[in-house]
Amino acid sequence: MADGGAHAHPAPAGRALPDGWRLAPLVAADCDELGRVHMAVWREAYAGIMPADYLAALSEENCAARWRSIASAPRAEGGTLVVRDPDGCVAGFASAGPSRDDDAPTRWELYAVNLAAHARGTGVADALFDRLVGDRDASLWVVEANARARAFYERRGFADEGSRTEHEPTGTTEIRMVRRSA
Repeated sequence: MADGGAHAHPAPAGRALPDGWRLAPLVAADCDELGRVHMAVWREAYAGIMPADYLAALSEENCAARWRSIASAPRAEGGTLVVRDPDGCVAGFASAGPSRDDDAPTRWELYAVNLAAHARGTGVADALFDRLVGDRDASLWVVEANARARAFYERRGFADEGSRTEHEPTGTTEIRMVRRSA
């Protein structure tokens, strides 16, 4: 996941961002705040799905360090877009790029869409999706018990294609979903 470019990206035509919300490629200055938001989103989204001790032990500092590594990596196809709310605070991110699976059903993969609670329902997730995936064939992995995420992906045309894997640290089941554009 690279930063994908140096300029903020408006939502594609027909998918306007709410007033004051912005999407911009990941840069090093985002990483500390993104590490905090990313871990807070995980703790909230996976409460009751993943073990509480695992979620409590998630490190904002380690997450920020991973984001700094990604932000400093050479640019590649795809990337990470950071969401900023009207107050200028990081409110989430999304990442996509070439599929990482050996048995990839599509060439493109949506790696993640993670939004803070106040960003959900604003249309920001749709804008992120449109910018990073658009109308191409794509696949993704999602925690099977994450009903909110699965409903979003189903609304965007994804269906469970049958593959399963285990989130190694927790044993939580993840499913692969695929969308075909034609």
